[in-house]
Amino acid sequence: MPLILIKNNMKLMFRSKAFLLLMVVMPLIVIALLSTAFKDMMASAREIDPFTVGYRITTDSAYLAFLPELKEVSAENDVTLIEYPEGDIEKLIKTGTVTVFIDIQDNKYTLYQSSDKQAEALVSESIFDSFFYQVDANAVLVKAQLAQGKSAIKTLQSDRQMVSREVLAVEPTPTSTDYYGIIYIIFWSFCGMMPLAAVISSERKNAIPQRMRVSQMTKRQLYLAKFVPCFLVTFIEMGLVWIISALLFNVHWGQIPVSAAIILLSTMAAAAIGIFLYQLFSKVVISIVVGFSLTWMLGFFGGSFDPYMYEDFPIMLMKASPIYYVNRTLVEFSTKGYSDYTGICLFYLIALILVFGILGSILINRKVEE
Repeated sequence: MPLILIKNNMKLMFRSKAFLLLMVVMPLIVIALLSTAFKDMMASAREIDPFTVGYRITTDSAYLAFLPELKEVSAENDVTLIEYPEGDIEKLIKTGTVTVFIDIQDNKYTLYQSSDKQAEALVSESIFDSFFYQVDANAVLVKAQLAQGKSAIKTLQSDRQMVSREVLAVEPTPTSTDYYGIIYIIFWSFCGMMPLAAVISSERKNAIPQRMRVSQMTKRQLYLAKFVPCFLVTFIEMGLVWIISALLFNVHWGQIPVSAAIILLSTMAAAAIGIFLYQLFSKVVISIVVGFSLTWMLGFFGGSFDPYMYEDFPIMLMKASPIYYVNRTLVEFSTKGYSDYTGICLFYLIALILVFGILGSILINRKVEE
């Protein structure tokens, strides 16, 4: 009997075209929109590749004699300086011949950049500001020593002697496509309670609970008849979204077997929460509204809308959301190949399944007895 009910309930869910479109098409649309909207912001946080800076300098500039040292300092920071005495600066930048252009005058310089090269412009500005400040400081020091009649002139050390360079390891940042391609499958996995509405509506319309009361089915079987088809249908739908988004948007996943297992647990947690809500409230619409609102709130603090690495919420609020741990685990699988949050992510999901599974079973048992 439970297998027949599971099969029939799955048919009811798949027949609901509205929920099918909602769970498959909507995630793909949102992934496409948000990955495009946040593309520049998340790209600027990644490692900067070596780039070229064009420059132009006047013959009477005080900085002309220091160009060899400036080129050496720039090369140490993976920046190549190339002189363009003539030519349109705007055209050089637009065609990609140079990333940034520096126009050096007598005692000042002007930096030109494109709007999509903010990080490279900041690096260039830092190099030039630091170097020219050093040159100006030396000029002032030499002038003061000559005014005092000193013959042994001392200058400040160069930037390369004063500053030591150290590369620090930082958390790798995913592309916007990889980030939203992963976390919106997670978000919709937690929305997996919604397809169950088709089953609950049919049961209440046809007085199925009253009929089950006189059948040979146990209360545990009554629960599994709702729980199993709910998470299976959602997992199948998320699998379709996973495959289509990987083909359309080239989303990169890491640790695929473990990632799939975590998505499966997410759909099971959503099914357990959904059964509890449908039994708690007498109206299906109220259950759906409450369930989606809860998922939205957990996703809001868990990084489903703004990337969790840029959120300015208190960390305690973020860690109160199970979606945060699932998001972080799967994103770090993609960027690093491992995650230190895997254990607590699994703990959260299993705890949700057990707690809401027990609560949902209690409510089902109570209604059957009534």
